[in-house]
Amino acid sequence: MKQPILLKTILDICFILLALTFFGAVVIFILALIMSPDFYPIEVNDRILSEFTPVTIILVTSELAIGGLVLYTVYVLRKLVRSFFKGKLYTRFQIAALHLVGQLIVIITLAQAFTDSTGKMLIEAKADIAVGINFSFGSFWFVLAIGLFFMYLSKIFRSAKILKEENELTV
Repeated sequence: MKQPILLKTILDICFILLALTFFGAVVIFILALIMSPDFYPIEVNDRILSEFTPVTIILVTSELAIGGLVLYTVYVLRKLVRSFFKGKLYTRFQIAALHLVGQLIVIITLAQAFTDSTGKMLIEAKADIAVGINFSFGSFWFVLAIGLFFMYLSKIFRSAKILKEENELTV
């Protein structure tokens, strides 16, 4: 089996850039809270926050938590891809990692949608429901489907592992 070197490289670059961005954002947020209440305007979900209120602090903290989950998801994906380099398939780790990545993608997608909608309600003091179609790979439904696909793929790996073990027992 050919090893996924390009995938590993892309995930490594993505992980490094995400880690730098995430930890930079955390440091800036902490400095903004410590230095002064009107440090600099911060943009969250396409809205500019010019002052820190308890609501805005909660929203920024939730965005940072979602960012941390994204970083952890890429970390688990990196470990999963690296496990393929060992030449073994259908290991317990691969099954668990596929399931965890799927769960994290679903949780992140739902949390981001919840944060976006509640942030809009709390900051702009208005609630609306909009129906639209987004023809991109970043759409809510597509990302949710990718998460569910990873969870389904873990079930396929689990079934394949059982079949492989049964096949190894027969002579």
